[in-house]
Order: sequence, then C-alpha cells, then structure tokens
Amino acid sequence: MRFRAATLNAWAFPEPFGHRVDSRMRAIGDGLEALDVDAIAFQELWTAESRDILVRAGRRVGLDHSWQSRAPIGGSGLLVLSRHPIESVRFETFSLPARPPRLDHPDYYGGKGFVRARLRTPEGIVNFFDTHLHARYRNDVSHEYRAYRIGQIVQLAMETLRTNEPLIVVGDFNIRPGDPEYRVLQGLTGLRDAAAESGTAQPTVTRSNPYRSHSDKPNRRIDFIFVRDGVQHRLRSKTTRIVFDEVFPISGEKNSYSDHAGVWAEFDLESAPGSGRPVPKPEAIRMASQLLAQGIAEAHHRRKSDRLLAGAGLGAAVLTTIGGHDRRISRRRLLRNTLRGIGIVSLTPGIGFSLLSEVFAPEELRTFERLDAQLSNMPWPSQDIVA
Repeated sequence: MRFRAATLNAWAFPEPFGHRVDSRMRAIGDGLEALDVDAIAFQELWTAESRDILVRAGRRVGLDHSWQSRAPIGGSGLLVLSRHPIESVRFETFSLPARPPRLDHPDYYGGKGFVRARLRTPEGIVNFFDTHLHARYRNDVSHEYRAYRIGQIVQLAMETLRTNEPLIVVGDFNIRPGDPEYRVLQGLTGLRDAAAESGTAQPTVTRSNPYRSHSDKPNRRIDFIFVRDGVQHRLRSKTTRIVFDEVFPISGEKNSYSDHAGVWAEFDLESAPGSGRPVPKPEAIRMASQLLAQGIAEAHHRRKSDRLLAGAGLGAAVLTTIGGHDRRISRRRLLRNTLRGIGIVSLTPGIGFSLLSEVFAPEELRTFERLDAQLSNMPWPSQDIVA
C-alpha cells in the first residue's frame, strides 16, 4: 500500500512570543487536505489553542485519530494526526538537559521528548514517531548542546530497538546530514533518511522564509523523515518534497506557515521480508560514548562555575547586609536599610547558583552516566522484543 507522511515545526509560541499564531495555524489546517497524508506530526505547538485548531482541521479531512500532551507547561509541543486508528501510544520525556542551562534557552522547561504511536493500517502496524531534539541556539558552528542531543538520541534509539515492526521517525532534529548526531542516530537505529534515499533532499530552514530573511545563516536541512523496515514489511522511499513553505499575506504583511518548511514523503509499504531492527554499529556506540563523556566533563565544569558564582553571590549578600547595621543617624539608617535590601536581593543569584550546583548538577551527571551505561547494553536481535 501507499503510505504518506509529513512533519512540520509549527512555531506556535504563546503570546507575546508567538507571531500571528492562530492565523498561521488555521492556514496550516486549510492545507492539510492537499497533503493527502496517512499521518502527520507537528512540533512546537506550545498552546492548547494551536493544537485544537489542527486537531479539528485534521478531522475535517479524515485524520480522525490524534495524540497530544495536554500539559499546560512542559507539554512537549508534539501533536500526531493519523488517518488510521492509533492502537497504542508511548510518550517519553528526554532526561537531558537535567538542569536549566540558560534562562533564555528554554528547552529544559518545554518537556521535550518523543512519542511512538502504533498505527493500524490495512497492511499491518506502522510505528510512527514524532520528536524534537534540543535546539542549537547560537550558530551553526556552536556545538554547546551536542551532548544533550546525543543523550536524547540514545533514548530514542533504545525505543526504536524495542520493535521489529516497520517504523517512520519524523521531526525537528536540530542536526544536519554529516553531523556526529546524524551518524550516531543512523548507526544505532538503522534508520534511513527518506529524502537522501530518494534523492529529493531540500533545506527546511531558509532565508527565503519571511521570518528568517534577515538571517546570515546558510540554508540548512534539520527536519527529517527517517524509515526502517520491519521483519515482515518493507518501507521503500519513493519521494519527498518540501511543504508549507509558501509566503502569503496576513493583514498586508508577508507571512508563512512557520519559520520552518515541512517535509512530506511517500512510501511503498509491502508485505515482504525486511531487515527489521539492526545490531547497533560499534563505531556509533563509541562516538556516542565519547560525546557523552564530553557532556560529563562540561557538566563538571558548569558545576564548578555555579559554585563559584553561588559563593560570590552569597558573600556579596552577607557583606552588604552587615554593612547596614549602623544606627547612629537617620541618614545612615536610610543607607543601612537600602544596603540590607540590596543584600536580600543579592541572595537571589547566590541561592539560584547554589541550587544549580548542588541539586541540578548531580542529577545531570547521573543522567549522563546512566545513558552511557545504556549504550553498552543496547538491545541485540536475540533479546526479547516489546511491541
């Protein structure tokens, strides 16, 4: 049978951080019929309203089955719409980052992870994954969060290796072909890049998008559709194309559906012996372990820095507060009260960095070590398989 899938990072942030979100979501909903997909996955749907708009739009075109996380905070931002019944669902939150690295880098608060929906098609079960890995933030040569993405890929890989059914894994991976994360993902899971396989790869983040027209970054492909055969079914990539990339006016202003383009793919799903889950490649395991080790070293460095900043903040607060005990004259009393107030305020960063160094940092170190240990115990073909 023919199976068509699509993915789109919808960029639906709550006000005042979002930009014409409801109008764009309605435009995406209006475009679903033309896609004629069996399943579509979304990322960055951070509001209930944006998810509801797309769920209702999906039902109008036969995408009657859906999954979403309804958590008001940390709800993953993921949504799956399917033409076929969803037999079971498993959602897993990523363990990394285990601490807020920066207030202006909100991945920690978003509850990112992956969802695995088992779709019952006329040809049998197809596992449909939706995910969104940690953002890059700075620029394309900055790999500050690479270790986080590797940890997330290890979690995702563990889940893909629990089944011998055919699977399609889609989403915003925040990686590019050739990146270490890309090689680790394919080496651990046996996933094939549908766009590369069919020779139809195109960038999904481009300067032609009105929301990125002032960017100096090169066009890049960071949104993917990956596939893998089951043991009794084959998934053959026929073609892929970019969707939801048109520019259109809203109130006289140039807009698009999102700051990403979407990806659409068509496959042949046939009953025939397939490869099933692979044996993870030793070189991928080694590379992942090395990058996790870098993450452990960086976590130790961050903890040391947090301790220094905590000590500086608490010390400044104590000294400032002590400086406010002179009661000799009213002017000095005013100065005393002012200094004591400053001292109390100074406690805030001191306490904050203390929490980072003594509460969050140990958990992050344990998480890195646990994921590294899992690499050496990845499922092999002889192990039991869970559907």
